Amino acid sequence: MVVQSKRPIPRHMMSDIKTGGKKPDFVSEDSWENWKQKWNTPKLQKVCDQNSKNRKSKATIGGSTPSTHTGGTATHYEHGKRLARKLGRPPTAPELFVHTNTKNGDGKTFINEKSKDVNDAIQAKREQLTQNNETIDENNMFLDVVGGQQKGRVYGLGSQATQYYNFGSTSSSTSAFDVSQQNTA
Repeated sequence: MVVQSKRPIPRHMMSDIKTGGKKPDFVSEDSWENWKQKWNTPKLQKVCDQNSKNRKSKATIGGSTPSTHTGGTATHYEHGKRLARKLGRPPTAPELFVHTNTKNGDGKTFINEKSKDVNDAIQAKREQLTQNNETIDENNMFLDVVGGQQKGRVYGLGSQATQYYNFGSTSSSTSAFDVSQQNTA
């Protein structure tokens, strides 16, 4: 007899179960058959196909496709701290973006076309501001290029948007990347 938990199965685990095609020991036969029937309905297949297309698409700058980065399991915060130690100052938003969207943080080999397009747009905006003899605020320029805040996030900065932008919070303006306050050990 299989005892079923009252807790819902996490999404990533359910996805693994579905793609694996093998009934886990903790799932009853009735539940397994119900799941397989639901997974094969035309409505769910249509949703799955659309989601797959969305994940593979290249959205325009500021679009809503999932962001890919080269950070591995390290958070954007951790990459920001490492970059701050390397630069001797807190990194700008464009610097953190380039660091996490190029292979080995080389600043040249972008991981996908969307990242390259964003970087090209940043470079073009910087050139335009320079030609017009305007003061360049790297962080505001980045925010403008990527389309601002969307759904509480800024494209390309992960959870670190709050280190650069105050979207109505009462948090301190001191950067967590401030190298003078970092333990370099």
